Amino acid sequence: MTVAKVKIIIHIGQHKTGSKALQSFLHLHSAALAQRGILYPVDQTVHQKVRAYRISHYRMFALLRHEAMHNCGQADAAQHFWRRQRAICRPYDCSRAMFDAIEDERRRIGADTIVVSAEDLFDMQTAHQIDLNMDYLTAGVKILSGLAQAFQYQPFVIAYVRRQDYLLGAHYVQYVKGSSDPTIEFKTFARAFTPRLNTHHLLACWAAEFGSEAMLIRPYERATMPTGIVVDFFEHALQQTISPAWVTPAPERESVNATPGRDQVELIRQLHRHRWFGWPLIRRAQILDATTAFSPGVAAEHGSTIATWLSPAQRRRLLLDHTEGNAEIVRHYLHRAETTLFSEALPPDDAGWQTYPGLSAQRTAIIIRQVRGQLFYGGNLKWIAAGALFFLSMAILVGILV
Repeated sequence: MTVAKVKIIIHIGQHKTGSKALQSFLHLHSAALAQRGILYPVDQTVHQKVRAYRISHYRMFALLRHEAMHNCGQADAAQHFWRRQRAICRPYDCSRAMFDAIEDERRRIGADTIVVSAEDLFDMQTAHQIDLNMDYLTAGVKILSGLAQAFQYQPFVIAYVRRQDYLLGAHYVQYVKGSSDPTIEFKTFARAFTPRLNTHHLLACWAAEFGSEAMLIRPYERATMPTGIVVDFFEHALQQTISPAWVTPAPERESVNATPGRDQVELIRQLHRHRWFGWPLIRRAQILDATTAFSPGVAAEHGSTIATWLSPAQRRRLLLDHTEGNAEIVRHYLHRAETTLFSEALPPDDAGWQTYPGLSAQRTAIIIRQVRGQLFYGGNLKWIAAGALFFLSMAILVGILV
C-alpha cells in the first residue's frame, strides 16, 4: 500500500502582498490548525524581538541565503551575512537542522500538511535590499527543493504577485521606511530595482526546481481576492474554510504597516541626508507613528501610491515592458490563454496629473507638529522634549528647504 506523502506548502510572497496579515493569522491559530492536521511551525524556544521573525519563517530564508552564498563561492559575503543573522537563526545553524525540527514536530502532532511562509524567499532578498542576485536565488531554491525531496514531502509553492507599477511604488516606500540608507531618491532606486520587477523570470527559477504543476500563482488585486489574502489562502492553498470562531489578530504597532505619503518620505530622506552630529533630528519611527495616528490630516495632500512618483505615461511604459512576461505567467501557471494577469485597467492619460512640487517648509511644519502631537500623547516628559524638538527641527529644516 502506497503511503500518501506529507504536503509542504511554501508561501514565498511576493513582498508587499499582505504576507504579514496571513502570517499573523496562521501564527495565532496554529493550535487550531494542528487539530486539522496542518502544522504551521511556531518555535517558542528562542525569543525574537522582531515580531515579523516570530510569526513567519524568516529564519528559513536566512539559512537558505547563507548556504546559497557559500554554494556560489561567496565565502566572505556569506560570513558577513551570517554575523548579522546568526542570533536570529538560533538554535539552527543550517536549513537541514530547521527541517529536522519541523519534521519532529509534525510527527509529534500527526500532521499531514506543513505550511511555511516567508516573503523573502521569493527572490532571496529582503524588502530593504535593492540589487538582485539570481545566482543566490537559483542556489537557494535548489537547496529547498533538495530538502523537500530528502524528507519525501510533496511540495506546493504559492506566490501572490503584484502588478509591477504598484510593486515598485510599495517597495520604494518600504525601503525608505526600513533600510539602513533611506536617502536614495526614487529614480536611482527604480533603476537598481528593475530586475526584481521581472516576476516571470523569478517564478521560472522556482518552476525549474519544483515544476510548474506545483506552482500556485495568485494575482494580488481586489478583483481576484475580494475578501483578502487570508481567506484566499485558505480557499486555494489549503482548500479549507475558516472557522467562524477564529478571530482576526488584533493590530500591533509592527503589523500596522504605516504608509507614509510622499511628503513624509521626502522628510525622512532629508532628515537622514542632513544629520545633526550624526543623528537625524527626528527618528523615522516617530514620523511613521504620527502617520499611523494622524494619517487623515497628514498624508491627504500627497499620497503614497506610485502615481505620486510616475506619470500615467511612465507607468504604461513600465507595464508594457512586462506584458509578455505577465502573459507567460498566465499561460504557464494559470493555464489560460489570451487573458491578462491583472484585471485593473491601465492608468489613463496624463491629463490632470501633476509633477510632485517638492517638500515645502509649510508641509514640513505640519508633519513635525503631528510628530510633536504624537509625542505629547506619550506623556508629559515626551511633550517637553517635543517642544524643543519642534523649534530646533523647524529652524534647521526650513533653512535646508528654502
